[in-house]
Amino acid sequence: MKRIVPLLTFLTVTATLLLTACEQVERETTEQITSSPVTQSEQQPTQEALQSSEAELEGQPTEETSPSPSAVATTIPANRVGLNGEYDPSGLAKRVASAFASDTELTEIATIYVAQTGSTVILKGIVPNRAVLDKMMTIAKSVDGATSVEANQVKVDP
Repeated sequence: MKRIVPLLTFLTVTATLLLTACEQVERETTEQITSSPVTQSEQQPTQEALQSSEAELEGQPTEETSPSPSAVATTIPANRVGLNGEYDPSGLAKRVASAFASDTELTEIATIYVAQTGSTVILKGIVPNRAVLDKMMTIAKSVDGATSVEANQVKVDP
């Protein structure tokens, strides 16, 4: 047991550092995207928009057109929503790990790794008994965006 505690501490610290590094890269990428200059084509109205405005001013009916792709609001798929509502390719896995950390019965278990493939949650590692694994699977299935949970890579350690 004395050897397990330092290992668990090491794994917890490593996971925290990895998550912090990923969040930093994501923040930098978001900052680069949001701080990029607006191109001249984005600043000038399209010919279609000018004609529509002129027709409205003259009282003429405007032709109905479908909105441009940039005007359509995009929604983030549930399995890609991050911890703070942002787009995150590993959002589902992070939210499942967060749900595990929120459960007082599971906080001492640091040998489980959470991954995702699409909307499938994948659990890997070692758990102390089948009841803990069942609880983890139930929690993982309850997270928004999870359609299934795979636990065939989890070893139950008696």
